[in-house]
Amino acid sequence: METEEIKEVLIELGFKLRDRGPYWQTNALWRNGDNFTAVQIYKDSGVWRDYVEDTSFLPFQILIEKTLGTKDKKILSQYIQPSGELKTSGTFEKESRKVKIQMDEVYSLGYLSKLLPHFKFYNDKEVSDSTLRLYRGGLATAGKLNGRFVFPVFDENDSSQIIGFTGRHLRWNNESEFPKWKHVGRKSNWLYPICVPAGTSRPFLECVQERREIIIIESIGDSLALTENKFLNHLVVGGLDLSSKQISFLLSQELDLIIIATNNDQSNVGLHAAIKIFIKLLNYFDISKLRINLPTENDFGEMHEKGVNFKEKWYQKSVDKEKQISKILLILNSKEGARIVKNKTERNKKINFLKNFIEETNV
Repeated sequence: METEEIKEVLIELGFKLRDRGPYWQTNALWRNGDNFTAVQIYKDSGVWRDYVEDTSFLPFQILIEKTLGTKDKKILSQYIQPSGELKTSGTFEKESRKVKIQMDEVYSLGYLSKLLPHFKFYNDKEVSDSTLRLYRGGLATAGKLNGRFVFPVFDENDSSQIIGFTGRHLRWNNESEFPKWKHVGRKSNWLYPICVPAGTSRPFLECVQERREIIIIESIGDSLALTENKFLNHLVVGGLDLSSKQISFLLSQELDLIIIATNNDQSNVGLHAAIKIFIKLLNYFDISKLRINLPTENDFGEMHEKGVNFKEKWYQKSVDKEKQISKILLILNSKEGARIVKNKTERNKKINFLKNFIEETNV
C-alpha cells in the first residue's frame, strides 16, 4: 500500500488527518470522537492505534471494519475488492465511492487429509520428515495446487481454521512456463509459520516469545532451513516487504532484536529489500533493535544444503553497525535509493536520521 492510497481511503471514510511526519493523528469516527490525537495511523502501512482505548497496534483492515461498523460478511461483501488493493480516487468515482477491503476465505482442517506425505523432494534438500510434519504439509494430487508440495496457513486466532495455502511445484525449473510457487488466500494477512499449531501449542510463536528475537525472511525454503537449525523464531514475508498485518504482529511482541535476513543474491534485490524493511521498521522500533544480517550464501536453504553452521557462521557473526548504516546511506543516496524509498521527503528524513546516528556514535 502506498501512502497516498491509504490517505485517499481515510479521507473517503471521513477522517480529518493531522500530519505528524511518519504518521497521521485523527479522531475515532466510529464512536463520534472529538479528540484529534486519539488515533495514530502510520503512513507507510496503515497500521494504527487507538490511544484512548489503549489498543495494541492493529492492521489497516480492522480500522476500516470499525469505521464501517460491522464484521458481517454479507454487509462487508459490498466493499470487497477481489484484488485486495486499496481504491484510488478514480475507482471511488466509478463505484459510488465505496471503500473496498478483502475478507479471508476459511478452509477446514479436512483439506489436510488430502495431502500425501511424499517428502522426498525436501528430504533431498536435507529437510527431515519431522520438520515437514511440523509444518503439516504434503503433496497435492488434485485441484489448483496439483503437483505441488503444499503448506497450509493457519488463522492467528483459531488454529482449527486455515486461511490459505502455498505450494511449490515439484517439477519446476528455469524453463517452466508455470510458476514455481502458487498461493491460495490473501498473502498479506499471513503470519507464517508463526500460527502453525502443534497440538495445543504454537512452537514458532513460543520460540519468538522465549528468545524475544525474530528473523525476517523471504520464503518457506528459508523457513525450513532455519527450523532444521533450531531457529524457529522467524517470520516469512512471502516477498520483499512487510504487510501491515506483519508489522502489527511485530509490535504486539516484546522484542529485543529484529534480524532482517532477506536473500543475499548477486543482483542485490534481497539487500535492497532488507534496507526497505529496515527503513520502514525505524518508524516503529529503536534502531538498536534492528539489524540486517543476510545469509552467508544466496539464502538459508543453500546454507543448509552446504552444511554451514548457522549459529557460528551466521547468527554469531559480528555486525559493524556503523559500517552497515554507512552502506545503507550510500545506497539511499543513489538511484537505487529512490526506488527503495519512493517518497523523497521520507527518504531525506531517514537519511538525516541515520547521519545523525553515526555522528552521535562517534562523539
